[in-house]
Amino acid sequence: MIAVIGWGSLIWEPKTLEVTPLWRTDGPGLPVEFARVSSRNRLTLVLIDSAPLQPTLWALSRKASLAEAIRNLAEREGTSEFNIGSWPCQDTRGELKRRVVSIVADWARGRMLDGVVWTALGPKKPNGENGLGTDQEFMEYLRELVKDGNAAAAKEYVEKAPSQIRTPLRSRIGQEFGWS
Repeated sequence: MIAVIGWGSLIWEPKTLEVTPLWRTDGPGLPVEFARVSSRNRLTLVLIDSAPLQPTLWALSRKASLAEAIRNLAEREGTSEFNIGSWPCQDTRGELKRRVVSIVADWARGRMLDGVVWTALGPKKPNGENGLGTDQEFMEYLRELVKDGNAAAAKEYVEKAPSQIRTPLRSRIGQEFGWS
């Protein structure tokens, strides 16, 4: 059995992702935060080193192999297979990747899973550069969207993100904009 871990739009908008319809709420605790500005004016959840662990969700893939599940998730995310994390895996270069793979491996073994996949896109700053922006940069980005009347997609993403994902930045967003 192959599991797909999710914490964002995979849950409410699976599109081409072939999973069982039930998303379970006892996924591994992973370091996710609102730290990627997407092409649709959304501030999305991604894995980052400095984030506190958040309880993720998971569903069973309808794909028979890890390679097929990786391809299916990459297609759903509109990205390359390079941006899909998996366990088991051969390449564990990078501290964040080692940490996430270790957490996922322990969690997966306890559930007798054969493999696990997740989205591993990195953070992206409001100016479009890859890398982690500051909370202040992200808050200013959202303020500009609101001011310009372009915040609908950003608001939708924050409000549809699973309620169990309670990150520090989500708290600030909720306090300032009332998005919950």
